Amino acid sequence: MIRSRRATLLSYAVLIIAGFASIFPILWIIGISLKTQTDAFAMPPKLIFTPIWDHYAKVWADATFIKGFLNSLFAALLGNLMAFAIGIPAAFALNQRRVPGRATILAWLLLSYMLPEFLFVIPIYGVFQATGLYDSIFGLALVYQTFTLPFTIWMMRAFFADVPFALYEAARLEGAKSWQILLRVYLPMAAPGIAATVILNTIRIWNELAIALGLTFDKAQTVTLAVAGYRGYASIDWGALSAAAITSIFPMLIFAVLAQRQIVGGLSLGAVK
Repeated sequence: MIRSRRATLLSYAVLIIAGFASIFPILWIIGISLKTQTDAFAMPPKLIFTPIWDHYAKVWADATFIKGFLNSLFAALLGNLMAFAIGIPAAFALNQRRVPGRATILAWLLLSYMLPEFLFVIPIYGVFQATGLYDSIFGLALVYQTFTLPFTIWMMRAFFADVPFALYEAARLEGAKSWQILLRVYLPMAAPGIAATVILNTIRIWNELAIALGLTFDKAQTVTLAVAGYRGYASIDWGALSAAAITSIFPMLIFAVLAQRQIVGGLSLGAVK
């Protein structure tokens, strides 16, 4: 009994320390975004202060930041649409049909997902310059398929595998075609998995920097580049930089908190029983 209580207390202590270590940087950045320059770098740190909102007002009055924020939203939306338009039929086919070289295809998909994003920038840069896709949202969303599409196929294949095969056979006996089975049987049952995949893809696209840095200049700059823009050559506007950072992570934070049930449900749907 005593050993069990000690183990429980130790588990809680580890969780509290891990939670504090995770949230402390965010709390520190929030503090800087609400302080004057003097208070932000006071030593010892000033824990009690009068908050100011000037930095947030500056960020939201910055057309470059607003543009980057909206560009990231459009890139995430378009990137998910592309990934699911191709990924769902591909996952269904790989799951239900004997596709020649299926193991090789899945291995290549996993390999492409694991490769660093900046490896794709240099060869694609010349192609985009020649085709007019450089510095465009569509071009960004297209390159984002290097990691969203493999992830979508792998995730959806796991969710589809969790759907009883008897339902597929029953639908076939009723004369349903493959696309009808996919739309009317598999997609409704895999809805939590679709939600989880959308959320994880969106977070990955929202936080991406290397591709956006190499393949955009002005028109399609994303929110990550807009945040980095507050770092100058000779000085850093720490207050505005912190306010922009908090503003940029806030949508994804709210998104993840509100959809945490879908994330857990979706990931557990494809888990091994």
